[in-house]
Parts: sequence; C-alpha cells; structure tokens
Amino acid sequence: MGPAFPEAVAGTAQLADATALDGELVVWDAAGRLAFERLQNRLARRGAGARAAEE
Repeated sequence: MGPAFPEAVAGTAQLADATALDGELVVWDAAGRLAFERLQNRLARRGAGARAAEE
C-alpha cells in the first residue's frame, strides 16, 4: 500500500528498525464522516498522483 500512501511511508522513517505497525487507514469527508469511496479512489493511484488527488 506504500505507493498509494507515500506520506504514510515517509512518516515511518523516524521509527526504530524492526518496528511493527498495525492500524487502519481512514479518510473523512468535509462533514467528518468516514468516506470509504475516497479511500478506494486513493488506492487506485500511485506515487505523486496519490497525494495530488487529495490536495
């Protein structure tokens, strides 16, 4: 999932080696509700295009 979420990968640079992460990616809409369709759209993009799609 790293290519679709490069900012999440960049954030891991500060973690110690052999750190394990367990979590969930979520996207909210302007009203503060979970927007699963936006997450799906983001997964379809890769690299710089992934971040540009959200900005």
